[in-house]
Amino acid sequence: MTQNPNLVADAPSKLTAWQRIETLVKMSGMSINAFARCIGLSRGENLYQIKKGNNGISRELARRIVDYYPQISFSWLMTGEGAMYVDGKSATGIPFFNCSCPEDIHRIANGEPDGYVAMPGLEDCCAVIAHNWRDKDGFPEGSYIFLHRMDNRYVRMGQYFLISDQYVGACYIRTLSKTRKLKVTGSKVPATLNHLNREEARTLYQIRGVLNLVEK
Repeated sequence: MTQNPNLVADAPSKLTAWQRIETLVKMSGMSINAFARCIGLSRGENLYQIKKGNNGISRELARRIVDYYPQISFSWLMTGEGAMYVDGKSATGIPFFNCSCPEDIHRIANGEPDGYVAMPGLEDCCAVIAHNWRDKDGFPEGSYIFLHRMDNRYVRMGQYFLISDQYVGACYIRTLSKTRKLKVTGSKVPATLNHLNREEARTLYQIRGVLNLVEK
């Protein structure tokens, strides 16, 4: 049997804008609305408009997505051309970073991941770091810490990884009801950080889970 060369030529060569978004939503294991919140949108209306064909993928939306999923190609998101992944490989899962000190967490925004980790139920995490340093921050050396980036959202009481001018590391945070400032506590936290304005927390990651791989 021979193929009709015209049919081959007319076959679609790239995914539509919605198909590209839908691929990422399915990969994340989340609903459309949950995916939208994960990348920093207040709701999923923008994505639904793309699904209806009313909007395309804006540069701002593409940037939000690659900030959370740095393995995804910005060019592919915008045009549908080329490889879906920045290294041309079909990598899936949460970006993993092998960290030898707290300051290595800057690699999440600026560096290439060392690999990818699949963990059901934590697909909305933006990164996993290997806690490869000895510190009195409550986490065993060698454990995996799953992080979810907070972008100008209400900070609930819990464990976080904070990046500020004065401190980089794990801590406990709660929002003070009257001043809306962040009360930051922890064995390594300087006393000057006990009451922190939200904008002073340059980057804030919620600790969503800890996996201890070291045998006791």
